[in-house]
Amino acid sequence: VRCQLSPPQRPLQASAVLRRVSDEQKKEPLASSSQQQFNSHPTDHQPEQEPQGPRPSYTGQGGQESEDYESEEQLQHRILTAALEFVPEHGWTAEAIAEGAKTLGLSVAAAGMFHSDGSELILHFVSQCNTKLSELLEQEQKLVQLGEAEKKPTDQFLRDAVEARLRMLIPYIEKWPQALSILLLPHNIPSSLNLLTSMIDDIWHYAGDQSTDFNWYTRRAVLTGIYNTTELVMMQDSSPDFEDTWRFLENRVADAMNMGNTANQVQSTGEALVQGLMGAAVTVSNAETSRAVR
Repeated sequence: VRCQLSPPQRPLQASAVLRRVSDEQKKEPLASSSQQQFNSHPTDHQPEQEPQGPRPSYTGQGGQESEDYESEEQLQHRILTAALEFVPEHGWTAEAIAEGAKTLGLSVAAAGMFHSDGSELILHFVSQCNTKLSELLEQEQKLVQLGEAEKKPTDQFLRDAVEARLRMLIPYIEKWPQALSILLLPHNIPSSLNLLTSMIDDIWHYAGDQSTDFNWYTRRAVLTGIYNTTELVMMQDSSPDFEDTWRFLENRVADAMNMGNTANQVQSTGEALVQGLMGAAVTVSNAETSRAVR
């Protein structure tokens, strides 16, 4: 069963922040509207219309209410998406979220809707990347079904899928050790693992896996270990275009495909997961230190 998990919501706290920001901004003098619509034409401004009925609203920095956000969840989604632009500068922090809110014409107090550790921003990014990967794999499957592309061998398909997913980290690679250290916090592990297993399940689904026995579990566990270890190698890779990372990935996939029996798969799975999860904290710490020195 494949699922997509969105960052955990805190509706009561979000409502309180929305009301507080609204009250604060209503005390400020009205100014010319600086709020921008967050859509495909960000510079366009929609004319104000008479309300057709009660709709959720939010007060922007100009003191004017916007009715573009239909729910708090949608508002949070827009803020987190806008905040990704500021992660390279501010990291996975409340500061990045506040800057994202400002680009939407909202008060920086909107960052108070989220946990201060930045975990919701990271989980939002991971979920967004998983969705993009699923769309890419679905498009590739359709091309094969239409006879416009040849079906890849399983090992090549797995390698290309994992590489495509990891390449989405490149714009944030300098800050990714920080993200992993936050995701490894006990209260974030369940959500993080759910997103990871969902992504792995998608890859195997589009690879054509139809197993219903014990192999269903071992294949996903092995690929999880491959993804985790390759991700850790990538954070410390200084080769051009991460060539060493992709070579490592190719070798690990080849090793997995050449396994002779289920017992070897189980043993390799355990070793990979131990290295990918238990050793992640040490590797992340080393990566952060190394990048700080540079």
